[in-house]
Amino acid sequence: MTNLALARAFFEIADLMDLNGDNPFRANAYRKAARAIEALPEDIRSVYERGEVRDIPGIGPVLSEKIDEWLHTQRIQYLEELRQAVPSGVVELTKIAGVGSRLARRFYTELGVSSIDQLETACRKRRVRTLKGLGARMEWNILRGIQAWRDRGDQIPLGVALPVARSIQSHLEVLPSVKQVKLAGGVRRRQESVDQLEMVIASPEPLVVLEALSEFAEVREVLETKGSKGSFKLKSGPRLEVLVVAPENFWWSLWKATGSPEHIAHMQALASEQGLPVSNAGIWSSGVGFAPNTEAALYESVGLPYIPPEIREGKGEVQAAAEGRLPKLVELADMRGDLHCHTRWSDGVLTLEEVALAAAAKGYEYVAICDHSQSLTVANGLTAERLRAQARKIRLLNEKLEKVRLLSGIEVDILGDGSLDLPDSVLAERDIVVASIHSGFRQDREQLTARILNAMQNPYVDIIGHPTGRLLGRREPYAIDMEQAIKMAAKTGTVLEINASPDRLDINDVYAAEARSAGVKIAVNTDAHSQIEYDNMHLGIGVARRAWLTTEHVLNAWSWADIQDYLSDR
Repeated sequence: MTNLALARAFFEIADLMDLNGDNPFRANAYRKAARAIEALPEDIRSVYERGEVRDIPGIGPVLSEKIDEWLHTQRIQYLEELRQAVPSGVVELTKIAGVGSRLARRFYTELGVSSIDQLETACRKRRVRTLKGLGARMEWNILRGIQAWRDRGDQIPLGVALPVARSIQSHLEVLPSVKQVKLAGGVRRRQESVDQLEMVIASPEPLVVLEALSEFAEVREVLETKGSKGSFKLKSGPRLEVLVVAPENFWWSLWKATGSPEHIAHMQALASEQGLPVSNAGIWSSGVGFAPNTEAALYESVGLPYIPPEIREGKGEVQAAAEGRLPKLVELADMRGDLHCHTRWSDGVLTLEEVALAAAAKGYEYVAICDHSQSLTVANGLTAERLRAQARKIRLLNEKLEKVRLLSGIEVDILGDGSLDLPDSVLAERDIVVASIHSGFRQDREQLTARILNAMQNPYVDIIGHPTGRLLGRREPYAIDMEQAIKMAAKTGTVLEINASPDRLDINDVYAAEARSAGVKIAVNTDAHSQIEYDNMHLGIGVARRAWLTTEHVLNAWSWADIQDYLSDR
């Protein structure tokens, strides 16, 4: 937790530096250091006490001093100064789709806007369009973004909610009165964002459990405790809803607390058709209550195979199970590699050797080095010459590696006119080419869609990275026509990415399901910039499972030889 707290402080410094108009390369240095600190396999305090802080990639004398200050005082004076220099309302502006740090700073310095309400007023009074380079369309897009932000309410991304939920779960599991604890609701179904965390706890002493929960450090306020139920407000934002049940009722209660209302209704209807009444207490047969000892046994009692939590949404899964059409969903253990990772050559924190070790630790057969290309200068993007130099090092390293193969790839930028920022002659030399949009988000729907379609028609582009460009809770998807994109991907054989970064989960499960139906293959990639980010693969797998994807649909669940065959057939 020390590492994560310090990393969060460095990330906040970087964001505030951007809003303060500071040098973007200095801000990026803090982000790179934050990723390196997150990735440390031990507590930063131990590294500090051994005098090895400067050995961490990206940590120089300035950042080393900040770490020293934080470890001794739990604060960083520079961060406090930035918080004073940048009003909190200006920081909040960046939560609106299309308003990055540069625009938020302009609104503040040129219009005096320091809150979302003030920005809305400025748009409605047509003041935003008076700024150079902006116009009426920008005002309209901001107003829509503000409405979308308000509609999200207390929703937080799964990547934020899940670690909080698991932390609380681990604390509960050690209580003597607790027999079992499972996550439920939207978190267990792996919804991309949730407004509450739900748990079911097996214990013969509900009052003891609820009392213990109220004392947890993560709890800000006890909203209500009544009987076996408790509602708590967490310091991280969402509510925590818990249900404490007798151990013999645990699995039935967990099932009820997991599925969507539609899924529960479909199951109850099926049970009723079979003459099995359903109540809040369980399923009844011949007047005797049935208490399943697993969820699989519950489904078996009505003649169904086990239905995974991710697809318990009431969208045809009960009927598919009844008809024997339920697919074997892809699992984390099926993944044989990662086709989109970054290294210290651009804005990552790991060396090529360290990436290989991280991939081998995951049991992967291959990992694609896809550093940024030259137009993304703030990320130290690679020129053709640097990319070829990297490829030579990869070849030499592969001669020494036994368990994993490094692939020479690139994340090439799709420029504003739809061209790529490296020539075909360079792309042709790569094992994997990921093409992504990193700029020009304010172009209209036709322009943005055309850029993606043009990239797909390049014979050397294998994968479209984070296709809609969204950042969960911070930036709405850009205005791409995904229906056209999926049709073109089907025509060209281009692979679409599920980017497993907790900030992205892009494409979402809806588009991934549409791609599956169109015969488009998917790559589930972490886009990892540090070692800890390789652990995000499970988030991407959650999206894939919600989209009913199997190993047939997921490219990097295949061997490298099979991937090569598929790409060469394109």
